[in-house]
Amino acid sequence: MNDKRLRIYLDDHSALMVAEIELIGRCWWSNRNKPLGEFLQKLENETKAQKSIVRDMIHRIGGKATIESRLKQGAAWFAEKLGRLKLNDSLLTYSDLSRVIELEALSAAAQERIALWDNLDSVDAKDSRLEGITFSFFRDQSQQHLDELNAHRREAATQAFLGDQTKA
Repeated sequence: MNDKRLRIYLDDHSALMVAEIELIGRCWWSNRNKPLGEFLQKLENETKAQKSIVRDMIHRIGGKATIESRLKQGAAWFAEKLGRLKLNDSLLTYSDLSRVIELEALSAAAQERIALWDNLDSVDAKDSRLEGITFSFFRDQSQQHLDELNAHRREAATQAFLGDQTKA
């Protein structure tokens, strides 16, 4: 196993999860009183747990927090904050279009996590340091997240583009 490459890969995904968790929190705040808010709370908890597993794996392979990994996580955090500046037909308030864009971004992040866990599942048997982690469980969990995000995204798009008054 190429520990350096694996550490870089895990650091990258850990940074992506930082941005994802921040985006989930922002989306939750704007949708906390809707059915979507309940799902986002669950998504945030499960994504934080997955991020914790990634950090544990980095430690298992002898990695430690480096300036590079901190910079990646800081950049991901900043990028999520910068993403808030885009115009979504409403300069100062949350809009139906904001919800669509956020759910699209969260769907992309879930797809990245599916790939992460699937890739790790393919090398699991080749490295005893990864024993005890059921990558297929996290892959399946991430797939469930993606499926639910897509359902909410479709509802949000209907509301944003057709003026449907059903709750997203």
